[in-house]
Amino acid sequence: MAAKFKSFVLLANMRTGSNLFEQNIRLYPEFSCHGELFNSSFIGFPDVHNLYGTSMSEREKKPHKLLERLLETETNTLPGFRLFAGHDHRILESCLADPECAKIVLTRNPLDSFVSHAIARATDQWKLTDVSKRKKEKINFDIIAFKSYLNKIQTFLSEIKLDLQRTGQTAFYLNYEDLNNVDVFNGLATFLGGAVPLKELDSKIVRQNPEGMQDKVHNFAEMQEQVGRLDLLGTEAVPVLEPIRNPGSKNFKGGNKLPVLFMPMHKSEFPEVTTWMAAHEKQMPGGEQLNVEMNQNQLGHWLRTHSIRQTFTVVTHPVERAYDAFYRHIFCAGDDLFPWIRTTLENHYNVTLPDKKLVDPPNRSVLENSGYGVDHHRQAFTKFLRFVKGNLQGLTRSRVDQSWASQNSILQGYCRLVFPDVILRKENLTNALREMERDIGLSSIPVGAALGSSYCFDLHEIYCAEMEEIARATYTRDYQMFGFQNWE
Repeated sequence: MAAKFKSFVLLANMRTGSNLFEQNIRLYPEFSCHGELFNSSFIGFPDVHNLYGTSMSEREKKPHKLLERLLETETNTLPGFRLFAGHDHRILESCLADPECAKIVLTRNPLDSFVSHAIARATDQWKLTDVSKRKKEKINFDIIAFKSYLNKIQTFLSEIKLDLQRTGQTAFYLNYEDLNNVDVFNGLATFLGGAVPLKELDSKIVRQNPEGMQDKVHNFAEMQEQVGRLDLLGTEAVPVLEPIRNPGSKNFKGGNKLPVLFMPMHKSEFPEVTTWMAAHEKQMPGGEQLNVEMNQNQLGHWLRTHSIRQTFTVVTHPVERAYDAFYRHIFCAGDDLFPWIRTTLENHYNVTLPDKKLVDPPNRSVLENSGYGVDHHRQAFTKFLRFVKGNLQGLTRSRVDQSWASQNSILQGYCRLVFPDVILRKENLTNALREMERDIGLSSIPVGAALGSSYCFDLHEIYCAEMEEIARATYTRDYQMFGFQNWE
């Protein structure tokens, strides 16, 4: 037998046919299977509470010891076991990370397995080898329980898939219908390193509930209607095409003595909040400068030394945030200008912008006298929004700048370092900071006026329904996750 694997694990769930799998894999002399080694109620098989010199309490403390003893004991075969979503997650992680452990993934139509599990609970019959002893029972379908069950399975399978992709491994996939196919099992044996194919499979275990679904469920019509409403194919899911953003602790601002950490979506956003924090820092005993542009080690130190703290971020309406990025980095020609992207927009996206000399800094009267007015500005920003939509989907050569990246993706990156205690909204910022002062026991310091009112063309002058439509298509996850309504 080839030695590419030292063990195997069947990744499955209850009522997917795992007992039948185990019966069949044991027909091969090269393989052995040892049940549910990490079931919380037993070790391997029902009523077994000590295996390979390992008790259940020892297994709880050191689960990997049981695996080591399995490999030490079963030296004449390639040993394996069954692992379900509800079993010890520590073992799932180690098996997925181990390239010498072969992964076999067994799935079944989730509605079939859910109903089968409900019948097994009702009859207390979990395995059948004698048809004459079969117990029949009809169950009432519970849509809430099914949704929970479906979510559990999908989460389990998604974790398996992602871990295998990350580590460059593959698994052997089986469906419930494959379990009586000798050719599929011989293929599995080849995958595991076996050399002797079988001519037929055993038939000791039989299907417990071979009837149609209408004969198993009392409220069959109701079940059909409720399951039919589920978006099982994910057609309502919002596709996330934007690149995953790396954690950006250099944007964070934290007090030395002030137990407050601000996580802006962009380092230059909300300078009035930074000023407010600096004023509070000066009032603290021994107060110093704020911590800014922190690296991850500095952030870790800050978190350790501020166990009682308030961490927060601020979200802005997508239209408003995109307009600020357009105005500062594309329209204006100062130090914040992105010249290459500006040129790209003019040359390839038909965006008409005024000469750079007229917008450094911009003067409305001068612009209007030169022929650039509100309508031109509206068209330029609308076309910029269309560019951003393609940019976030990876359809342009330009980088995704953080000033217009989706706030959802930025926050996901931040959460790999630290979760914000609260997510504030720009329109409620002043009141929210006052409430924070009360919660922490700080004196009241006025929050300065928000910047941005110095636009030579205000957003309310150019805003239109077309912008909102493009923004919703561009920042769908932001609208969904943060509950934004149309900008007014």
